[in-house]
Amino acid sequence: MFTMSMNYAFGFSLFLLVLVALNIFFFYTLNTVGLKSHTFNVPSINIDLTPSVFKEIYDYLNYLPNQYKSINSKFALKQKNLISSFNTTKHDKTESIWSETQNWISEDSLFPHENGAAGKILHAIQTTQIALVDNAPKGTQLKLLLLLEGKQKIFFKPKRYNLNHVVNGNIYAGFDRHNSEVFAYYLAMVLNFRWIAPSIIRRIHLHKDIVPFATMGLKKTMIKNDSGSLCIYGKCFYCRKNETVCPDQNGEIEGAAILYLDKQFKIHKSPWRRSYSNRKMEWEIDNAFCKISPSTWQKLEMVSGGSLTNTIKQLAALQGQKLATEEHFKAVERRLLKVFATVQYCIGKYSRAKVLKNWLA
Repeated sequence: MFTMSMNYAFGFSLFLLVLVALNIFFFYTLNTVGLKSHTFNVPSINIDLTPSVFKEIYDYLNYLPNQYKSINSKFALKQKNLISSFNTTKHDKTESIWSETQNWISEDSLFPHENGAAGKILHAIQTTQIALVDNAPKGTQLKLLLLLEGKQKIFFKPKRYNLNHVVNGNIYAGFDRHNSEVFAYYLAMVLNFRWIAPSIIRRIHLHKDIVPFATMGLKKTMIKNDSGSLCIYGKCFYCRKNETVCPDQNGEIEGAAILYLDKQFKIHKSPWRRSYSNRKMEWEIDNAFCKISPSTWQKLEMVSGGSLTNTIKQLAALQGQKLATEEHFKAVERRLLKVFATVQYCIGKYSRAKVLKNWLA
């Protein structure tokens, strides 16, 4: 039974939407669906009606205006341009692409997605020859640091689970899913959040792409398993010798290749961030905590009626990627509907002027 406050409901919904890629499980293959219909079948939604705030939000959910259940006509051109940028077949020399990344960076935007930039950078990340491989010791889980030709650094988060594997336990159970990095990037691009690093699925051959270019430090974290295959346990906070990453029958390791930038940035802390301790955050204890930025709200309204997940499917399909199941795409749409309902509830209770605020100002 839920005992969350109204603040927690709003924060939980928005948090799950933006970081849904880190909280979903992956099962089957990706199906690409076109945006032909003006409405979509609203996913069934179950919600605990206690405390009373949930009943009030549920009432808003039941009576959401049709605009939140239909495709926003204003999004069609944005979707077309976005897909075109990811679908570019023109690729410059990788050296020029890496140098361009330094010009893209600002305090408000790390990466563009116009003029084919996204397609170019993803192609370069996925195909450029590896020059050096080392452990990436920071963080809680195994990652490799790849130095590509042209001296561009890439984080490589290896695959841990098959798509149909279910992790049981609490929110911290199991390993990160490499697919989630790519899903998060596509989600950010659809919502025009340009501070998520470009990510793409890449397969690297252990004995052709890793061993010949491995540092001594990395080689020391390689061991053979019971089958005689050379595996990697890496160096990180939770890395263990009995929790290795091993190549498949083709000698390859699949993973998320993530662009890395050597630069310090100003940190903008999210008002909905989660505490990793027993300390509760402001939105968990303030019963009047209803602050979303107008620009974020406008972006969310643009991707109504199934447009959000449909666009992610199309972007992933361009790279031949399988990122999530149909059931979990539906889960994303359910979360979006809950966000719509919760924001409408907050506006009805506290007024639009008090809810839609620029909290970074």
